[in-house]
Amino acid sequence: MSMTLGPDEFSIEVDSLGGTPLVRLGSVPKGLLEVAVALRGGRVQRCSFIWADDDSPTPCYVAVERARNNGSLVISGFYCHNLPFGLTVRELDVLTLVAIGKSNIEIASRLNLSARTVTTHVDHIMGKMSVRSRTAAAVIAVDGGLLKVPFPGGDDGFDLLELGRAFGGTATRRVVRQPRVVKKPFAFGAVLPLHGLAAADGAEMLRGGRLAIDELNRRGGVDGRQLVMEIADVDILDAESVRRGLIALAERDVDVLTSGYFAQQDLAHEIVANWGVPYLHAATMRMMEERVCSDPRRYQNIFQVCASDAHYAPRFVGVLTGLRDTGGWLPSSNRLVVIQGAWDLTDLGVVQAYALAERHGWQIDVIRIFGDDHDSWASLADRIRHGEPAAVMIGNYHVSGTVSFIDSFLADPSDTLVYALYSPSIPEFREQLGERSEGIVWATVTGTYSDAPARAFAGRYRKRFGVSPGRSHAGLAYDRVQLAATALSLAANPRSSRAVADELRVVIHRGVNGTYYFGNESQTAWTYPSPGVDPSLAQAHLIFQIQDGRQRIIDPSPFADARFRPQSWLARSRQAD
Repeated sequence: MSMTLGPDEFSIEVDSLGGTPLVRLGSVPKGLLEVAVALRGGRVQRCSFIWADDDSPTPCYVAVERARNNGSLVISGFYCHNLPFGLTVRELDVLTLVAIGKSNIEIASRLNLSARTVTTHVDHIMGKMSVRSRTAAAVIAVDGGLLKVPFPGGDDGFDLLELGRAFGGTATRRVVRQPRVVKKPFAFGAVLPLHGLAAADGAEMLRGGRLAIDELNRRGGVDGRQLVMEIADVDILDAESVRRGLIALAERDVDVLTSGYFAQQDLAHEIVANWGVPYLHAATMRMMEERVCSDPRRYQNIFQVCASDAHYAPRFVGVLTGLRDTGGWLPSSNRLVVIQGAWDLTDLGVVQAYALAERHGWQIDVIRIFGDDHDSWASLADRIRHGEPAAVMIGNYHVSGTVSFIDSFLADPSDTLVYALYSPSIPEFREQLGERSEGIVWATVTGTYSDAPARAFAGRYRKRFGVSPGRSHAGLAYDRVQLAATALSLAANPRSSRAVADELRVVIHRGVNGTYYFGNESQTAWTYPSPGVDPSLAQAHLIFQIQDGRQRIIDPSPFADARFRPQSWLARSRQAD
């Protein structure tokens, strides 16, 4: 055998008797050479396949043919830097098992994946191959030599194919003889406030993330690798604490980074942009959306898993307009007040709310609070009580400030509907206010639903930790890990930050807090209701009311499980009832 080969090509000829390579040209994968020696005495005459084992970083297309003159086996091939149809190696695993008639559940079991991940892989395979059925994909794979060797998950079932019979068990024999390799786990970094102002919320985030990791590991992890959580405890108000936490996780080489919210979220964005790790954060800030849009290349790895704060004030106006116009609430006047919190990066969408209010006959006043202590909030509550607007939106995310305001207001309430943001989602809120929390209306752009998947999640959470989850960040942290795990499992190279970020940009994940889809320039989850937004691709901007000591969703449809009840201090509405 005499020939000239290109740099990515190789060829070997194996004696049919002795098994010694007669000719070897180019760089032949070690594992393939061992299989070739094992094949030399078999009945194989001609076959082709894709060789991809753990020792070969680049897959190879291989053709095998037995020479007629001396019975030796000629094996030639080339390295595939790009697999046919743009398939990934993991998709090739799945396609190979589809070719022997395995169901998604059977494939999931053999590859240590979830059935949902396998379903996604099959959908991607059919799309890339431009076929409408699994059978069509299988036929192309068998006829075109697109089956992966060593056979994924062992030889069982491959005797149905001529290729499997040709190998006669040699395709995975070398792998079986090798000692079990423990793969490096995927590390999920979590920057959490486990002390200080947001410690109760940090505990929610920690438990939600741990539950997701525990469940994924029980199902085999991701691509056979276990998941671990690396935690950095930070003070969300201290820029230096946040910086140290992020740097610590960078030094631990985490594969994915997650966080809740920081007062200096812009600092986190800059550190992570320089680092390059896929980052899923829950800082509901329009300014951060605008930052990502300003330089998509620099911030391509940053994803905001919930809609921005700019939706809060317009939604406040919209909800109150609906209650007024349907007769569910009789406002004391046409005046609304929006209290804007002290964080510099906060934008509650006041400009849009002004325009919306004018169309619906409201007048809006905005009050900016700069102190976050009890006296500042109590003074503000007194001001609201004496001014008696129809409704007040407490634009504050922390339990302490919201509780201080409500506690002071309820000492002698005016006929003013109280509408809070986010903080009542944390169990600590009701623990501190007790029965005085009854009737409070509150909104969140990311809340845990009341449907069957969310109830099942809450049950597993209670069983695992002995407490019930709140209605926002526990579910969000759980979903965030599941979402990142899906992206890792789909990525062509899960150790490549860019490959994982590419999957995050296109994956659609339905979690307990709704649907996550980053199909926009800012890479921010969509919100519903919002003009032109499909609710099946968004997270509902939920409006809750505490009724009989329970969190009930009163808007929007179809997610609501209760109707608004006039708060006990709303004199006009209560008299009308």
